[in-house]
Amino acid sequence: MNVVDVVAEAAALRALEDVDDVELGARLLRGVPTNESRSDEELLRHATRATAFGAELAGSAPGGSASSAGSPSPAGPPSPEIVEHEGGLEAALLAQYDARHHRIDLFTDSIAFCEQLVDDLGWRHLFPVGSVRAAAVEHERAHHLVTADRSRGLRAALDHEVFRLGRFRRLAYIAGADEVAAHAFATRSLGLTRSPLLLTRAATAAIRTRNDARAASNPKEN
Repeated sequence: MNVVDVVAEAAALRALEDVDDVELGARLLRGVPTNESRSDEELLRHATRATAFGAELAGSAPGGSASSAGSPSPAGPPSPEIVEHEGGLEAALLAQYDARHHRIDLFTDSIAFCEQLVDDLGWRHLFPVGSVRAAAVEHERAHHLVTADRSRGLRAALDHEVFRLGRFRRLAYIAGADEVAAHAFATRSLGLTRSPLLLTRAATAAIRTRNDARAASNPKEN
């Protein structure tokens, strides 16, 4: 079954390709409840800075494919274990980083769904075969690196000041910025021309519609 068939407005998914990556990042931030009062201009600024931070992190992270050849890699935390599971579609999950167990959980059914979605939307030139899984791993690896730093680097990059007393400044964290940065990390690490955030936005809508359709056709008995 063509996965786009379960989405009533497939054209709207394809139209996402016309939205640039920073704007997609700003839309992601807009969807976070704590950002409701922020202006579009502010969200674009935060998305731009988070994107730049993620790309820079990918360029310097140990073991990243974007690291400069021949340059020394900085010492970093050990890479998390990768564990594959089924059951991601029902929870609308592609992957997640488990900091407690130092593990990246990948959901193979969601990865397969997204690979099919790439073909159905005609985005194979943007996301080569195998790039969905690779991007999911790199995305969660970015979360691992940001978590190891306790988000200090990201807060500094966002430079969102909430308090100043003389030379003392307190910088706030912007909810969702780590997601924008992680997508940028994966983009550069894999050398993609578009952020996996594009596919994530489309897949989220497609999976939600799929799950709603399945729930409607199989109502629970009281």
